[in-house]
Amino acid sequence: MLGLLAVVVCCPASLRAQSRADRDAVFQFRDSLATATDSVSLLALEARYLDDARKNRDDPLPKFRLGYTGLRLAQVTGAASHFRDAESEFEWITQLQPKWPLGWYALGNAELNEADVFPAGIRGLFATLGHDIFVQPAHDIARSGEVDSLFTIGLTQIGEDALDHNIGSHLDAALAALREVAASPVGRQRDVLLMRGMVEREHGDIDSAITAFAAIVRRNGDDARAQLELGRTQLMAGRIVGTGPWYAGLAQADSSVAALYHSDLALVMSDSALGVFDRLRGAARVADVREFWDTRDPESLNTSAERLREHYRRLEFAHRNYRLLAPAHRYDSVRTFAATGSRFDDRGRIYVRHGEPDDRSSLTMIGLPPNETWLYRRPAGDLIFNFAQPDSAQGYRIYESILDIVGLGAAAQHTGQGDVATRLAAGNVVETYGAAWTAQAAQELLYSRQKMSPVYAKMLSAGPGDAQKLQSTERVEGRRSMAIGLQTDSWTFGYELPLVADVDVVAFGGTPRQPEVQVAYAIPGSSLYATPTGGPLVYPIRVRAAVRNARNELVAFIDTTRNYTSSAPIPEQAHLLGRVPLAVPPGDYTVRVAVETANRGIVEPPRTIHVAPLAAAQVTLTDLALGVRSVPLSMRSGAADTAWFNPLHRFAGSEPLQLTFEVGGLAPGAAYRTQIAIFRSGHKSAAIQVAGNATTSTAPERVHRQVDLSRLGSGSYEIEVTISTPDGVKVSRRHEFSIGGH
Repeated sequence: MLGLLAVVVCCPASLRAQSRADRDAVFQFRDSLATATDSVSLLALEARYLDDARKNRDDPLPKFRLGYTGLRLAQVTGAASHFRDAESEFEWITQLQPKWPLGWYALGNAELNEADVFPAGIRGLFATLGHDIFVQPAHDIARSGEVDSLFTIGLTQIGEDALDHNIGSHLDAALAALREVAASPVGRQRDVLLMRGMVEREHGDIDSAITAFAAIVRRNGDDARAQLELGRTQLMAGRIVGTGPWYAGLAQADSSVAALYHSDLALVMSDSALGVFDRLRGAARVADVREFWDTRDPESLNTSAERLREHYRRLEFAHRNYRLLAPAHRYDSVRTFAATGSRFDDRGRIYVRHGEPDDRSSLTMIGLPPNETWLYRRPAGDLIFNFAQPDSAQGYRIYESILDIVGLGAAAQHTGQGDVATRLAAGNVVETYGAAWTAQAAQELLYSRQKMSPVYAKMLSAGPGDAQKLQSTERVEGRRSMAIGLQTDSWTFGYELPLVADVDVVAFGGTPRQPEVQVAYAIPGSSLYATPTGGPLVYPIRVRAAVRNARNELVAFIDTTRNYTSSAPIPEQAHLLGRVPLAVPPGDYTVRVAVETANRGIVEPPRTIHVAPLAAAQVTLTDLALGVRSVPLSMRSGAADTAWFNPLHRFAGSEPLQLTFEVGGLAPGAAYRTQIAIFRSGHKSAAIQVAGNATTSTAPERVHRQVDLSRLGSGSYEIEVTISTPDGVKVSRRHEFSIGGH
């Protein structure tokens, strides 16, 4: 430590301005005290530096050494007098050299350290009396930047410490300091603007954060860090526009900024995918990440941008609710300006991957640690995650079995049953039966979870004979959930409010080289809402459809919004009708459709379709388009033929059904026979059957027929069309519909 004294220039500081060398020497000395824990040695140093300061009363540099030694003594001993001594030395420096930013910076930090030792109750009392003890430290740190616009360390470090340690009072102080300098030159410095944006965001003022980041981007469009923070903030606020700056920053990112992107993606990307990400640069890295988001959970119907937005919403939620706190606030030191990042407990890791659980349960019980169980319902098998917090210094950890939480409790610990997994492997179960202390804890925990899984109810009722089998089964299920949950991600798609709508998907239309799938929909007026205006009402309808092949590859996707105008509100019993064409190559596919409007939506179950190869040599037949003229939803071809669609699937017997289909594989002039049959659901005999011979005039041939339904009563039906040729080839298609009803 004595060697450091030689570094400090001892000529009277009043004769010159504060140099960078002076600052570095002071910082080096200050940091050398960070590991000092012996108060006796520190007191000896303090005495030595006090004598030096007395001999050089007009030199601020010895006072820096004395002040920082006193501050370290205060931190080691907790004595308030040492805080006041340190503050006195730093304040003297600000009087000797009011234009030295380091003096104001040191004074503000000393005041902040002293404010930290006040009990929360005393802080609250001061606040009630109108005196916030963190206001003065914030003001003095702000002053350090105001006297020297190039001295940004104080402002960036107070923000960084507040973000690192999640101390609300420090966050308030950082925000106050950064807002105080907003109109001064230092407030327009890039690092200060960046830190202000991050602090504003953490404090909850999203618009102010966006303004700060956007100011940097306007000044320098190549600032990848600012682009990232702007994109992050907009996305976590639910603004899809954030994808623009997010990808722009990714394209320009150097290694340090790329590391921040890596951190944000690490909870959903596999190690191998992250390895590829780290090796790529620029446009190649952007293309790689876009492809990653494009392929996430293809059944969800979320677009790539929406998945990215949801990812940041989840990151923000996990940051607010499942954050692992940094180690205790450490001695003030200069650190490189870097990202604060987010660190989550195991609940946060699961949440970022899978979002909000479908169900959750917890049990507050003396002798058991805080605990939660989350349930995600999945078609391939539910996922169940058990969490517990072993002690207050740790976040929640994930456990294979609910009984592992029992093992953490006082009962199991005091009876030597804490290592549940090892005991089970050795053939010794946790007693979930009887009246023993551990058994009672296990029973209470199982009671609280029995609605989550049938196995918990079975474990409750099991005696000694079945306990081992059931406990092993439950552990295997938990292990499976962990394996899936921590290696995959899911993006379940849905809407907060349901939409009543009828949707039909018909593989019909287009051209032989580019066939189409028609997505037709009908929405009743009772499910529609249009913002009142002075003119026509506008109903925006968004339709999304994803078409996938047998290998689950995305073949076609559409995401379109159409605005329907009306001079008056659509009556509740009337319907808004629409149709969206989607070009799909011939083949067998699975289609999923979502329709939404005004915060309401419906996601249709996946349905299979066959897109006929009309240009093929063999005879083929498209889907059947069923409609009626009173439901005015039609498609007109270039030949002026009209196909009608009725997504309601309901018809009145008094009006003819309009049937349209296309036949491929026959040359012009070829003979074929058409047979139309209508079957009541569940019946093998046709209620109506008509047939006729025809000759093709075009290739492919579009056929339109009117079918009289007047002889049929109310009920559910299927219409079947069969095309046959003289050489015995037959192809058929069916379509369900109903007559009458609502």
